[in-house]
Amino acid sequence: MKPLAQERSPAAESRDTRAHRIEAVVVSGDDGLLIELGPILGNRYRTHAVDTPAQIAAVVHAPRWLGIVDVATLADARGAVARMELQFHRCPLIIVCPNPEEWAGAVARGAAAAALARHELAGPRLTDALAAAEARLRSEPMIAEAAASDVGNAERSGAGPLARKAGWIALAAALLGMLAAGAWWLSRGPHAAGATAAAARNDAGMIAGAAHATAAPTAVPAPPPPQPQSVLELLSAARVAFGDQKLLLPRADGQARGDSALELYTQALRQQPDNAEALDGIRRLFAIGRARIQNDLVSGRLDDATRLVGLFQAAGISGGELQPLMASISTARPKWIATRAQQAIAAGNLAAAQPLIAQLAASGASPASITELQHSLDARKLDVQLTGLANRVKAAIAAGALLEPASDNARTRLATLRMASRGSPQTLAATRALQAALLARAQQATHAGQFEPAQRDISAAADLGGASNALAAAKQQLHSAIDSARRRAAAAAAAQAHAASVAHAAAAAPSDPAHAAAAAARPKPAPAPYVAARPVRALDVSYPEGSTGVAGRVIVEFTLEPDGSASDPKIIQSVPRGVFDQVALKAISGGRYDTHDLAGRTPPVRARILLRFKPN
Repeated sequence: MKPLAQERSPAAESRDTRAHRIEAVVVSGDDGLLIELGPILGNRYRTHAVDTPAQIAAVVHAPRWLGIVDVATLADARGAVARMELQFHRCPLIIVCPNPEEWAGAVARGAAAAALARHELAGPRLTDALAAAEARLRSEPMIAEAAASDVGNAERSGAGPLARKAGWIALAAALLGMLAAGAWWLSRGPHAAGATAAAARNDAGMIAGAAHATAAPTAVPAPPPPQPQSVLELLSAARVAFGDQKLLLPRADGQARGDSALELYTQALRQQPDNAEALDGIRRLFAIGRARIQNDLVSGRLDDATRLVGLFQAAGISGGELQPLMASISTARPKWIATRAQQAIAAGNLAAAQPLIAQLAASGASPASITELQHSLDARKLDVQLTGLANRVKAAIAAGALLEPASDNARTRLATLRMASRGSPQTLAATRALQAALLARAQQATHAGQFEPAQRDISAAADLGGASNALAAAKQQLHSAIDSARRRAAAAAAAQAHAASVAHAAAAAPSDPAHAAAAAARPKPAPAPYVAARPVRALDVSYPEGSTGVAGRVIVEFTLEPDGSASDPKIIQSVPRGVFDQVALKAISGGRYDTHDLAGRTPPVRARILLRFKPN
């Protein structure tokens, strides 16, 4: 049984947990995110919540902490993260964003420990990201402890003469390097006395560091992480960058590479805030950077301008000098946001346009411009919706699903399109396409003698609205075909009845020659004096201009020639009298007609046709 003295009470463990809690800063304006992160972080972290990165310094006083940044609530997310990277370079950041792939570059260069989507906060991704951030927090104090331990071990181990000789050789090499760097620096021209004194102090520091390094063991189990550059090394690299125009300021692509003169001087000031050379370099770079910021404002690159202002702010430029630039950015931002929103709407990127309009409203832009943009966005959304519905109607027409199946066909899809917008160009074009497809199928059914399907398609086309010549021609063709079919059926029935009566009479008196002769001598029924004309193509029947707007009909009789043409047309009946006569005669004379009814008839054969007129 374990002794009681070795047992730990839960209360003791809770006190230890609170004593060793890790500082965590959540940058977000979304209360829902803070509520969601509360139970996840628990008692392991001492959590501070701020709305913007500018509030961090007033809330957190610890030198190192880990941050969770909700970039969706920041107006200039990349600029804000870049400023946090420069101002709190020892604090790992976890980015919470809609699209983690956009922040892959920041994670790759070490500016962020991880980038997570909002839905990943409740899963193992956040746990792994917190573990990585904690490991980065622990790495800096572990480096210092490892170096001190190595020095102590070397002193206790009593290195031999050979080791001490190697140490003195390394120390001499370091001294020569420092002297050469100092001579090169002096050859560059006169500098401030403060810069020379600072360089001397840095040289002494590096010499002392080299002396301690000579006492370290020659073999270690695992090399420690690389130490940051010293002030002298940073100043030397900054002088080289100052001679290259491309390396004076960070690149405009937003990627912090740490090789520009501004970044190098800023890193030197972090280690030595009163370094005169770095301060002088920052002042000279600010004169150059001010011009670039103004050019960025003129060109509409507000992200670049904001990012550069943040870098100078982190480098120690006073707020009074930056205030005019920040005011110019604030003034230009509504116009810049409006331009980006217009571009997003024109490109069809509606998901990006809506947040931009919300940002524009928050920036204090005029209500008229916000209303105009919102109307443009709504119109674009409707246009996209109508285009999709119209494409569905076209697909159904192409598949031949005009009226069937009943639940989903071209007509039902057109009804949905009409509910969205009845007068849009997409709706009108889809209506015309469906009407044309219905009439074409009705004509095919008419030629095939399928009158009921033809009538159904014509009725559906008429229900779509809008009188057209094609619709009138299809109706006329169907009526003519039905009349012709009825006459043929009646003639066939009469012939069949006559044949039956003759056969019956012959059967009743087969041996009476006189009766047979009398039956043969009886006159046969005369054929009809005219046939029903059937146009082989739609007649050119147009409602005459200047008419009173009433409907009418005309019956025309003409001679049907063997080649299908019409000659000698005459008006048999006209209602109202004389209104449509000329149009009807012209239409009959220009038509071509079916000649099957000419068989068995002696020319000339007269034909009749009924033409109907309706106002458009």
